[in-house]
Amino acid sequence: MKKAIALVLAAGTASFASAAGTLVVTLVPQAASIGPGGTMVVDIFADYSGITGGLSMAGFRFDVLGNANGTLAGAVNPVFSSGLLNGTPSGADLLNYSGGQLPPGLGGGNPTGFLGTVSFTDAGTAVSNYTVSLVITDYVATTGSLNVYISSSGSQSRASLTSSTGTSHLVRFEGGTFDVIIPTPASMALLGLGGLVAGRRRR
Repeated sequence: MKKAIALVLAAGTASFASAAGTLVVTLVPQAASIGPGGTMVVDIFADYSGITGGLSMAGFRFDVLGNANGTLAGAVNPVFSSGLLNGTPSGADLLNYSGGQLPPGLGGGNPTGFLGTVSFTDAGTAVSNYTVSLVITDYVATTGSLNVYISSSGSQSRASLTSSTGTSHLVRFEGGTFDVIIPTPASMALLGLGGLVAGRRRR
């Protein structure tokens, strides 16, 4: 399900200079869980539809931290064609997931609030159930970005860890958690017996 996330900015053009607000980025797994060796696709949204005048996301660059029991792969929404990089796998993580910049006039209800997807694939080495909680990090300049336009002339507000005024905004992250279910040896044995019984009944 594609969730709508608000980028909260003060209404009215005059207020852009005094308050850039909070950008909410949400990671939405396409299911609640996967099994051994399975792959979970996670959608990433940063909906800026609350910006007055239909302004848009200016560009993004960040890392996604995964889980030691699997690997990550990325697919950035191709509308962010300038500087598009699907990320570089590094161990369990995905580095430099990036795209941009869109023209300032794109925005409002434009579906480019969808940044792209990250796919987690279980390595098949875990012996019991575990939970994956994907984390976005390194999103603040100079090495990262989650920027939005605050004027039709191309002025930008940049992600900050501490400030939500002027040309800086805070970022809040939600979601990105799902389970990997590993059957126990006993349950696998029961499944095997069930298959044998079913085979004999067919005969």
